[in-house]
Amino acid sequence: MNKNGGDILGLRRRLLYITNFADNTVEIYNITNPIAPVRVGEFGAEDLSDPIALAITDTTLYVTNFADNNTVEIYDISNPTAPVRVGEFGAGDLMLPSGLAITGTTLYVTSQDNNTVEIYDITNPIAPVRVGEFGAGDLSVPAGLAITGTTMYVSNSGDNTVEIYNITNPTAPVRVDQFNEGNLDDPFSLVIIGNTLYVSNPGNDTVEIYDITNSTAPVRVGEFNANDVFGMAITGTTMYVAITLANIVQIYDITNPTVPVPVGQFNSGNLNRPSGMAVFLTI
Repeated sequence: MNKNGGDILGLRRRLLYITNFADNTVEIYNITNPIAPVRVGEFGAEDLSDPIALAITDTTLYVTNFADNNTVEIYDISNPTAPVRVGEFGAGDLMLPSGLAITGTTLYVTSQDNNTVEIYDITNPIAPVRVGEFGAGDLSVPAGLAITGTTMYVSNSGDNTVEIYNITNPTAPVRVDQFNEGNLDDPFSLVIIGNTLYVSNPGNDTVEIYDITNSTAPVRVGEFNANDVFGMAITGTTMYVAITLANIVQIYDITNPTVPVPVGQFNSGNLNRPSGMAVFLTI
């Protein structure tokens, strides 16, 4: 979610951005009623090539161009239903970028073919500056990223693990451990709410659930079935899960975060291999 604050007297609305991998677009849904999304637009047809991941900081949206371009596109979402492309970056640094995460003024981008995570300074959010990379020797086809505090998780889809890094110094991550517990198969997307980490597990058609009260020692506490699962996003007590081959997004109530309850799904006829998702809170 973007870094804007919470609802003010209930006047804010929520939007969900969903990458449409096969159509080279990003779909926009109003999720003010989180279990009844309403499509309000799309963008990117002229700019995107196999888009997967998204990340938001304030009114700047980043979208990875996974295959042909190996770049990240930058959009101004001051008008959130009519994003305006303002640049791109990563050419020459990235190879199959598939995951994004932001902490402060630092943006991380997974580079699958390089087995690294690239690090960018986004003090100027529309002009990222590469400041380093990490993971060479530890990572194997890194896919997704998630951050809580000074801990970063990186899904290692080539090794069926999730790597754990300390990012107290955000430009010099230090590896501290990894986990699997025998339940991960091609782990991809990661999302965190409170002390719960969800890992999409397309190799087993599940989402794995971990308690990260101790952020460097996750404990598996459950799973739920999700065929062809890919990206995930959370707002409040609602979780969205992209079921990519079925071209739908499933909706779960996570009031009890270890026991998600399905409450619906949607498509509107416009999703074609939905992949990554991001929630934006606006007035």
